[in-house]
Amino acid sequence: MKTSANSSSSTPAQRSTPSLTPSLTPSLAPTLAALAMVCAAGIAALYQGTMGFELVSTEDGRRLAISRQPMELPATAIHQPEPGTLAGMLHDDGRVAIVAFIYSTCNAVCSVLGSEYQQMQDEIRKRGLQDQVRLISISFDPRDTVPVLAAYAQRQHADPALWRMVGVDRADERKALLDAFGIVVLPAPMGEFQHNAAFHLIDRQGRLARIDDFDNPAQALEHAVAMAHEPASGERL
Repeated sequence: MKTSANSSSSTPAQRSTPSLTPSLTPSLAPTLAALAMVCAAGIAALYQGTMGFELVSTEDGRRLAISRQPMELPATAIHQPEPGTLAGMLHDDGRVAIVAFIYSTCNAVCSVLGSEYQQMQDEIRKRGLQDQVRLISISFDPRDTVPVLAAYAQRQHADPALWRMVGVDRADERKALLDAFGIVVLPAPMGEFQHNAAFHLIDRQGRLARIDDFDNPAQALEHAVAMAHEPASGERL
């Protein structure tokens, strides 16, 4: 009897359980649909922002975009032994240029870049690439006048036919140039600067066409040589 009573008392509960599922489904459906839309939008934004998931950072995106579409450089007046413009110097020369940003009193990353440029200069000579590739160091320090950079070039054993040191006089043009190359410069104590560094490859038409890490000069030189053999139109092989 007790068994029968327990059995009959559990029956209504067992019958009512299935009826709960239909009542929850209508309320969950809009929520699930909204979540699906948010996820889809997020994936679409990520796909677009990463150029098809080919990159994971802003700098990677910038480098990829430049490699796909070389960038024209802003009009920038530079000082060297003869004044002129950076775009004019690059375009008229006809060689691929490897560009790095420095300041003459830097004892940190600029020293590394100087040593790497010396090695690249030697390698260019050894391989007979003087008519294909050149090196350019651009100072962002307004204190680096023509005489100061000339002395710096002498200390670095820079051959002016292969490796030029230039500066930019106007603050607005200096900022525009740094922005174009993606260089961030922050004042530091004792008149120094904190800044990022990279090898910037300029094609034969004077456009920024590639950016390589500064800790791999051999790779930058190989990319510059390959770029020198590309069609004059700038089309990739």
